Amino acid sequence: MAQHMAQQRRAIWETELDEDVDPHLAIGNYGQSGHFEDAHIQQPQIDEATLTAIQQHMAQQAAFAQIPDVVKGFIVHFHQAVLENNLAEITVAYESGWNKYTEKFYSRTEWPEAEVIAPLVNDDPIFLILYRELYYRHVYSRLQPNIDDRFHSYENSCELFNYLLNSEGPVKLELPEQWLWDIIDEFIYQFQVFCTWRSKVKSKTEDELMMLAEGSQIWSSYSVLNVLYSLIQKSRINEYIHAQQAGKTAEEIAEIVGEYGQRPLYRNLGYFSLIGLLRVHTLLGDFTLALKVVENVELNQKSPFTRVTACHVATYYYVGFCYIMLRRYPDAIRTFVNILNFIMRMRQYHTRSYQYDQISKTADRMYALFAVCNALSPSRLDDNVANTSKERYGEQFAKMARGSPESIPAFEELFLYACPKFITANPPPYDDSDAIEQLTSNESGNDAVDPTHRHLNLFLADVAAQTSVPTLRSFLRLYTSLGAPKLANFLDVDEEEIVQEMMLLKQASKSVSKVPGSERGSHLDGETIATSDLNFVIAE
Repeated sequence: MAQHMAQQRRAIWETELDEDVDPHLAIGNYGQSGHFEDAHIQQPQIDEATLTAIQQHMAQQAAFAQIPDVVKGFIVHFHQAVLENNLAEITVAYESGWNKYTEKFYSRTEWPEAEVIAPLVNDDPIFLILYRELYYRHVYSRLQPNIDDRFHSYENSCELFNYLLNSEGPVKLELPEQWLWDIIDEFIYQFQVFCTWRSKVKSKTEDELMMLAEGSQIWSSYSVLNVLYSLIQKSRINEYIHAQQAGKTAEEIAEIVGEYGQRPLYRNLGYFSLIGLLRVHTLLGDFTLALKVVENVELNQKSPFTRVTACHVATYYYVGFCYIMLRRYPDAIRTFVNILNFIMRMRQYHTRSYQYDQISKTADRMYALFAVCNALSPSRLDDNVANTSKERYGEQFAKMARGSPESIPAFEELFLYACPKFITANPPPYDDSDAIEQLTSNESGNDAVDPTHRHLNLFLADVAAQTSVPTLRSFLRLYTSLGAPKLANFLDVDEEEIVQEMMLLKQASKSVSKVPGSERGSHLDGETIATSDLNFVIAE
């Protein structure tokens, strides 16, 4: 294209010379006569802002020249596909082209900035927002974001969601489901890592402290939750799910959900925002609310989230983890068994997915959580999952299953490995210099204030109360009747203590659980059931 334009320019110049024009007169002999004097020339005055703009422009031109031609062609093609809402071409560019050129040219460096590639896409503001979304995702996943990257990625996300939510009527943009899930998923991931980074006051430079003091609303919990709830309300996704479950016709559903809910873009974003809220509330430690927000999402193979494997896996992981923290171990076990069996069946497909590594890591964490649940609530399980879990975590599982205080480090190890990276909703008081100075001087390695260790301590307190249960259970299995004094003698404790431990065993053998076959309804619904095949009564 550049060669064609050069030929055009040459043709125009040649045409002009064909006319009766003296080239010497037209061009002149500036600077060649002996009459040239500096004193007669007024030097142009360039202010600092103009000079900076010129320097930026020159830098962008230099950066543009460095872009390989195949990458320029890819960006032009990608932009055209987005303009035409060509989902097939967008999908190929997004899932294949972007990753291919990342590996080839940008595996250890940033992609060109949006301002540099803007001339290739006619400065299309919407495509540039989407391009920046990919640009910052690359920075977060392959490189180390600095504070400017963290602030600018938030601003770009705000621009994208503002365009989607506050335009006049639904926007005409169409994107693949996988990309829409990744937009929500990455938005929450960047929020999560920002909260973790922001909480470490001691490592901040003076500039970073000043920027954090001025940008207190950047990546605030309120703004992230507001986006997700707004997408849910705008798409009317809960009403859509209810209407589908009620067997309404397409015309009735269209009337219920309105102009936004009819469009796949908004419907998918609304649905993925439900799963996003499940994740955010889990990260903030509100496990009951996390399950409450997805009460309309059925955990089965017909649910819409199964069309995006990463979303499918994430949904089951967070639901299962919430059940663990609510001490509903049978429900957690059932949740993990369902998804781990799915991953085993679909492994051949997953290896072709660019997200295979992430799915494998999440599966490995679920095997660890499965081992924890199985130790706390032994039951007849799926052999495939149980065997794989024992292969990977056999040593820890053996310690946890034996009980006793020596099992606590094994529970702690697996919990810290497999739990989400919890965050604190409120940032340190960066706008109060005295408070920050005090925090900086007093800050220590005390993990008690760390949200992950706070949840770990709550979990281990429950585990510690049950350390005697496995031993007691093994003795009771040997007898049809047994006197409390004799049992106390076996365990080398007094009679009053053994009765307390038996009451604890009785409590540990019960759990609130969903009734099989009741996929619909809230994930918080359930009945108290016996989780052990061992039963006993204490005679007065």
